[in-house]
Amino acid sequence: MVKKILICHLDDRNHKKIKDLANLFSEFSLNKNRLLIEIKYLQKLSIYKVIRKFNLEENKLLQKIHDGFDQNEFKKFKKIEKKTNHDIKALETYLRRILVKTSLKDVENFVHFCLSSEDINNIAYGLMLKENREKYFIPRINKIIEELKKLSKKSLNSPMLSLTHGQPASPTVFGKEVAVFIYRIMDELKVFSKLPIQGKLNGSVGNYNSFMLNFPRTNWQNFSQEFISDFGLEPNLYTTQILPYDSWSRYFDSVKRMNNIFLGLVVDFWWYTSFFYLKLQVIDDEVGSSAMPHKVNPIDLEAAEGNLGYSNSTLEFLSNKLQKSRMQRDLSDSTVRRNVGLTLSYSYFAYDSILRALGRLEPNSEVMSQKLDENWQVLAEAVQNILRKENIEGDYDLVKQISRGKTFNSEEFMVLINSMDIPEIIKDRLRGLTPNEYLGLAKEITLRII
Repeated sequence: MVKKILICHLDDRNHKKIKDLANLFSEFSLNKNRLLIEIKYLQKLSIYKVIRKFNLEENKLLQKIHDGFDQNEFKKFKKIEKKTNHDIKALETYLRRILVKTSLKDVENFVHFCLSSEDINNIAYGLMLKENREKYFIPRINKIIEELKKLSKKSLNSPMLSLTHGQPASPTVFGKEVAVFIYRIMDELKVFSKLPIQGKLNGSVGNYNSFMLNFPRTNWQNFSQEFISDFGLEPNLYTTQILPYDSWSRYFDSVKRMNNIFLGLVVDFWWYTSFFYLKLQVIDDEVGSSAMPHKVNPIDLEAAEGNLGYSNSTLEFLSNKLQKSRMQRDLSDSTVRRNVGLTLSYSYFAYDSILRALGRLEPNSEVMSQKLDENWQVLAEAVQNILRKENIEGDYDLVKQISRGKTFNSEEFMVLINSMDIPEIIKDRLRGLTPNEYLGLAKEITLRII
């Protein structure tokens, strides 16, 4: 037996982390979905009296054919596909060969009747996207949200020096900075979870040509609408041969926006570990560097950053490419569509990395407080606004002259306040200021989010 050469690390080193998605988007899963759709189509034809009514046992038989489609049956299908060189035609042949040996042999010629391959394919892929969202992406993203909430609560009382433009700015609370990411993720997750995934079933160019020729009295648009809705997809009754992938594009764009939020998070957290605002848990057996034994690296944050970026680049390509088709149909979407699972797997792998990173990170409140205490100049905003409220002439310029580009501690801050030519009663108020308490509504905002 020839050993397969694995080209992607998601098929080898990191396969266990994405195996659920690998199974979901596999050729086996795709064809099991296709088989389900072909069977449901036969049953719908029966309900609409296009073909004779199926009895209970015959409906059970059809269900059993789908349920029994295992790896052995998949091999039988693949053997047929080698001859046809067309997967949908191979599946039709596979199902007809089974039915001809049963009480349903009289309707075996209605398998794939009037349908194009795309009537089956678009629904099969739509079901995979739907399952991916509901069974894997949403639960995992919610798990990240819960872990972020824990971190936010832990650091609710951790005042921290802000950095705007990379320079010291007004104080904040670390828990609030985490909470902002939580809010953004939840906001996009609401959008993602409600996006409809469309499906179509209307023949070769979307006009029900063959359907109407053979059964002109059947309401085929109603048939199509019901059939697509039965799968939990949104019917699109106005298409060419292929489903316009607009709903897919919205799906991919939402994942990309989610990933961009996560990218902001992992990059910020990487910097926070660099500042030692976040402590990394030491794992005894882990090696941080082959040369420097002391290293404990934020490798999960870095892995997430790389994989989110890679996934986003291909999500953008998928979103742009799949919305375009020449005339009524060209085949360039077909090969691209087969990479949807790989693209989403990189996102899923990144989410796993984020969860592992969050499991190793602890807020280092002492370092945050120490850094804040070294930068009392960040109270310049508070000082100039108090002076403005008290109608002190030249309020902004007065504070700017003594603080711009300078760093000072608490003692130096008091010296500067004492040196200012302002009333003593205002000086007393300014002497009561501290960076640790100049936090505005940071804690209240945090609690409201989490």
